[in-house]
Amino acid sequence: MNINWPAEFNPVNDRAYIDADDKPVFVKIDQAVKDIAYIEPTEGADPFAGRIERAKQLAAQGHVIDAQIDVWGWGAENTMRLRRLYGKPSVPDAFGTIQILVPPSR
Repeated sequence: MNINWPAEFNPVNDRAYIDADDKPVFVKIDQAVKDIAYIEPTEGADPFAGRIERAKQLAAQGHVIDAQIDVWGWGAENTMRLRRLYGKPSVPDAFGTIQILVPPSR
């Protein structure tokens, strides 16, 4: 798939994914999605349980959630660099329903 990436695309603020018609979609990441990574870890078996619950709520509202970036709190630019390094043109979203596109290096 040949994708025309916007020149101003920045993985910190933008997300790209494949829609149901197999077309790339470019969106700004909503602040509510960015805020997931700042939810305090919870006590117990899964320290990310609170973040996962919030991610589910936002996904139900139509937001595309990147587990590594949004839930685990990994840096967006370095995460995308690693994905490129490993040859990943896309990765599944946090719930395995949408393919998140990996941008080319700039």
